[in-house]
Amino acid sequence: MVIKWLCIMQCVSQLRRWCHRQLRFLTQIPFKALRCVRHARGLGRRPAASLSLLALILGAAASAAATTLPPLQLVDQAGQPVSDAVARIEQSQTSAAQEGPSVAVMDQVELSFSPKVIAISTGTRVQFPNSDETRHHVYSFSPAKTFELRLFRGNEAPPVEFDQAGLVVIGCNIHDAMVGYIYVTNGQVYGVTDADGGLMLPTFTAPESAELLIWHPDMDDPLAVPLAGLDTSGDLLRIELPMTQSQPEPASGAAGGLRNRLQQFKSNDD
Repeated sequence: MVIKWLCIMQCVSQLRRWCHRQLRFLTQIPFKALRCVRHARGLGRRPAASLSLLALILGAAASAAATTLPPLQLVDQAGQPVSDAVARIEQSQTSAAQEGPSVAVMDQVELSFSPKVIAISTGTRVQFPNSDETRHHVYSFSPAKTFELRLFRGNEAPPVEFDQAGLVVIGCNIHDAMVGYIYVTNGQVYGVTDADGGLMLPTFTAPESAELLIWHPDMDDPLAVPLAGLDTSGDLLRIELPMTQSQPEPASGAAGGLRNRLQQFKSNDD
């Protein structure tokens, strides 16, 4: 019994010494890199390797800190909430990112794309179900993705894969007023504002030089805001966009309804 107890105590002592050595090794890496730099300078050599190691260590330590922004509140110059705005963080990463390509949905409801704006990662497939009674002819001529889904109803159209970053403008060859936007990004931290102009981005890591980029269909150019210049001390991060929102056009008038009915009859004859 005594011998067994002594063996256990010896194992515990060895384990403690090993943990102590590992901890001392991890905490001394930056200082060893500095000593290597000084030693190389003393010998008249170029300390390129040591400097690279030091930069790698310090850079990893700097990027290890995670950042969580307060909920975003985007408004226009009149103070009105801006929906369907895409916000993303450049050069950022997050553990909440999806592990692989997924499937997004842009429906067609009452002669409109719903939602009007979606943001996706490259490699994502998008399904275009048609919830209207009339057929639609979805297409895009955008450089980031050119495709065409000929006249279809319901879930007849196959999903479309978006494998290149960029803005893709979606239209219907039958109903000219139908316009949608698919924002394709290589990044991991992004989102689209809701009806109240609100958006909560996931926790992320990014260099100090990273920017918050905001895009909206009514903006001439995206807005770039340095992360270092954001006031994140409050419970809400309110950002005014350099834009005035356009008034939505009526979905259908008398002439528009007649035009749509004629187009529907023409589609049925094809």
